[in-house]
Amino acid sequence: MKELEVMQVRKRKPVEQPVRQPDMYDKIVERAFWFVIGFSIALMICCIAFGQTLYI
Repeated sequence: MKELEVMQVRKRKPVEQPVRQPDMYDKIVERAFWFVIGFSIALMICCIAFGQTLYI
């Protein structure tokens, strides 16, 4: 029976991922997202408020 060769496996050091800085595009998308959310809520509140005043 042949002897098996033992392979020596080295553990690699974990590669540190650089922290991704938010660029200008991310900031614009985030502001647009919150603008749409805020505008939708404000529009819904106005529709409810003025809808109630029209039917009194």
